[in-house]
Amino acid sequence: MTLLLLLLSAHFIADFYIQPINYTENSKTKALQNKKFWQQYGLQMVLFVGVIIAAELTILTSILAILVIAILQLLSLLRSYYQPINLASFLLEQCIKIIILTMLWAYIIDISVAEAMMFLERIITAKNTLIALSYLLVCKPASLIISLALKKHTDDLARVNEDNVEQLTSNKSENIGLLSAGAWIGYIERCLAISFIFMGQFAGIGFLVATKTIFRFGDLTKNKDMKLTEYMMLGTLLSYAIAIFVGWNTMQIYQSL
Repeated sequence: MTLLLLLLSAHFIADFYIQPINYTENSKTKALQNKKFWQQYGLQMVLFVGVIIAAELTILTSILAILVIAILQLLSLLRSYYQPINLASFLLEQCIKIIILTMLWAYIIDISVAEAMMFLERIITAKNTLIALSYLLVCKPASLIISLALKKHTDDLARVNEDNVEQLTSNKSENIGLLSAGAWIGYIERCLAISFIFMGQFAGIGFLVATKTIFRFGDLTKNKDMKLTEYMMLGTLLSYAIAIFVGWNTMQIYQSL
């Protein structure tokens, strides 16, 4: 396990402290001809070679491990040089690299398939699956329920807004928020709410409600729209009601397993 932790530590240092997230776009110098590229690659390899030497592996195993890591880091650096970074590609790359490093560690310490399956069985238990399911439920399914429950009120507000198109157009830059920000705020607040329930920190839910109220108060006061205020309150209360319902019942089932 120590070797795995060292490999992961080297990975994060190499990827986040040595390797840039993204090279300057439209660089006129090709990656393989760029001195800075090879300097960063060299620093990464020195870091990983140090970990392999510290692990006191056999010569053949050390050569194989260094070869695998060298190819992995080279491809990662080439990606950062030519492809603009985005969240999806970043997460995919990190998952692939962590999986490969974990497989390399398993090969080095000679973990059998049976031992790997036993390890997975200890992780993928009914209790852990129940917790994961609760987080899935409070994200998109909960948002759909809230959306359907408030559909009538959403349509009413839309009709009111249509009567003030010119005013909304003139103040467009002030009244339009970030795209999909409301949905993500809902996901995060519900996930935090059930996390507080799982930890038995119910006061944390009150902190979340108070925080959201403070940030929303200014917008609602500025708009002076009773319908909008009630709409926001309904959405917030529904969101927390679903989170508390899912979190509380999950804990009851969890304790009975």
